[in-house]
Amino acid sequence: MSDAALGDLMAAPGFPAAVRAAAENAVRIYDGSWIRNRLLNDRGRVLTVLLILDLHFTESGGRGVTGARLRREVVDLGVCSAGRATAFLAALRFKNLLTVSPRRDAKERRLMPSAALLQMHRERWDGMFAAIAHIDPEAAMDAGALPDDRLYGPCLHAMAECFRQGVRAFDAAPELRNVAERDAGLVMLVSLLATADALSITQLARQFSVSRAHVTNVLQLAETYGLASREPGRNGYRAGPALQPALKRFYAVIFLIFLTALRQGERQAYS
Repeated sequence: MSDAALGDLMAAPGFPAAVRAAAENAVRIYDGSWIRNRLLNDRGRVLTVLLILDLHFTESGGRGVTGARLRREVVDLGVCSAGRATAFLAALRFKNLLTVSPRRDAKERRLMPSAALLQMHRERWDGMFAAIAHIDPEAAMDAGALPDDRLYGPCLHAMAECFRQGVRAFDAAPELRNVAERDAGLVMLVSLLATADALSITQLARQFSVSRAHVTNVLQLAETYGLASREPGRNGYRAGPALQPALKRFYAVIFLIFLTALRQGERQAYS
C-alpha cells in the first residue's frame, strides 16, 4: 500500500477505464435496504459483513460468529457502536443472510452466513476484478477461477487484515469521507462518475431508496468539496471537477486490497 505502488497502479493505461467499471458495478449492486441504511452507512455495512465472514471462516473454522465477538471487533476497529452491530445482525437474520448454527451451545448462539450472503461476496469480488481486468487481465482470470475455499479463506482474511492493520481507502481521498458517511453518499458520487448525463434529485432518491431532501443535502455537501456540480436550470447534478481525481485515488487503494488478497490466496495454494 505504498505511495509508489499506488502511483504505479494509477499510471497504468487501463486505470481510468477500471475506475469507471468499478463505479458502474458499485451502482449496479448497491443494496438500498432502508433498514440497513439506517443502522450502518455503506462503508460500515461492507466492513461489518467482511468481518462476519472472516470471523466465521478463519477464527472459528466455520463454526459461526457470536454477537459478542462481532461487537468487540467492530467497536475496537471503530466501525460502529455495539448497539448498531446488534441491530445490523438482526437485520441480516431478517433477510435470511445469517442463520442460526445447527450446533447448539448452551452458553452462546452462533450465526452463520447463508448461501445468499456468500454469493453477495462472490459477486462483489467478481465485479471488482472485472474492473481490474482493464489493468491486469491475468489477475482477473485467476480471480474468476478461484475456488471457494481460497476465496472465503486466505483471500477474505487478507482483506480483513488490511483493514485491521490500518489501511483505509478514504485516507487516500479524504474529501470523499464526509459525503461517504451519509446514507448512499458514496454510491451517489460514483453514479455521477458512471454517467455522462446530469442526474436528477428525484432519480437518485428513487434509485437509492432515500428521500429527495436527503439527496439534496448530500449533493450540496459534495458541491462544497468540488465533487458535484449543479446543472444550471435543472434540478440535477453532474460530477464536479474534484470527483474523478478523488475516486481514482480511492479505487487505487481498493484495487490494491483485492490484488493483495488474490496473491495471498495464490501463495497458500502453492505453499
